[in-house]
Amino acid sequence: MKTVHGAAVEPIESESSIVITGISGKYPRSDNVQEFADNLYSKIDLVDDKEDRWRHTHPDIPKRLGKLNTLAKFDAGFFGYSPKEAHTMDPQHRILLEHCYEAVLDAGLHLDDLRGSKTGVFIGFSMSETETYWTYKKTRMPYKKVMLGFTRSMLALKIAYALDLKGPAVTVDTACSSSMYALDWACKAIRQGQCDSAIVAGTNLTLHPYITLQFALLGVLAPDGFCRPFDKQASGYSRSEANAVILLQKAKDSKRIYAHVVNTKTNCDGYKLEGITF
Repeated sequence: MKTVHGAAVEPIESESSIVITGISGKYPRSDNVQEFADNLYSKIDLVDDKEDRWRHTHPDIPKRLGKLNTLAKFDAGFFGYSPKEAHTMDPQHRILLEHCYEAVLDAGLHLDDLRGSKTGVFIGFSMSETETYWTYKKTRMPYKKVMLGFTRSMLALKIAYALDLKGPAVTVDTACSSSMYALDWACKAIRQGQCDSAIVAGTNLTLHPYITLQFALLGVLAPDGFCRPFDKQASGYSRSEANAVILLQKAKDSKRIYAHVVNTKTNCDGYKLEGITF
């Protein structure tokens, strides 16, 4: 055992080292991890101003966003849902179910290998832009089922339920750092013996223009929709969608290894002179 920044971590050669063994996801204009990588290597701009979320009628809402392809399709029966239930589910819930399943397969595992196991589910999930819509919409569906479709706490629980996983199931919301906090909590849970493996995911969809407007009014978005990191011309960031999943296991249990998780650490430490958003 050695320490990194004061935290005890397993050496990489240890059989107890935490490793990433499965990856899946959907990214702007990229339907899988390989397509996303190819687009990045080809230097393709995946942020655009197409009006496939809403019409560009409000002058204060940036036109450029990173958007996923095809949100409507979902094999409800495969995951045990009726078409009506699937219709009331936040698209983030549906897509994550699919990609958690794919990440397990990518790790060289069958679902039966994880059923009943101490596998945790840790999801970084900050905002459901369908929540307001379903809260006030009249529907013939029982409201309990409608609530289960968009409630944030249900996201991790749905995955654990669908895959029959017995570890902790937690949805983490720390705004922009949600998925990194989820990774940190998952690694701690494995090291503390709360689970033997963990599904870690992050998801975000930009479905309602007035949510983006609120970010713009907060002053954090680039008016022209272009991110310019470390550039003196930088004026903010551009909102984007993503749905990313990794499977963590101990090295001794893995069939493939993408990377070793050497250490994780969080730095949300309270009061900041610059303000609460820091």
